[in-house]
Amino acid sequence: METHNCKRCGLCCMTVGSTFWIHGDFEKWPDLQKRKDQARLCGDNAMPCQMLEVSGGATLCRIHRDYGIEAKPEVCRDHPEDELCQHEKLFE
Repeated sequence: METHNCKRCGLCCMTVGSTFWIHGDFEKWPDLQKRKDQARLCGDNAMPCQMLEVSGGATLCRIHRDYGIEAKPEVCRDHPEDELCQHEKLFE
C-alpha cells in the first residue's frame, strides 16, 4: 500500500462534523469518552470536525495533538486507505 503524507490542509476533516464521535472508541481516554457521551450528534456532516484546529495556515487534530494517533477513531487513523487524499487529488 502506498503511503500518503499529510499536508495538514484539513480537507479530509472539513465535512465530518461531530459524526467522528460515532466511530471513536475512547474507553482508554476518559476525557474523550466523556466528551463523546456529552456530544450532541445532529447530522452536521457539512461542518468541519469539532477536533480540527486551524493555526498559521495549517490544520491539526486536537485528538492527535493531545492524546496521540492511537486515540483517533480508526476511520481517521486509516484515512485515506489506498486512495489519494483530497489535497493530492486537487493537485495531481
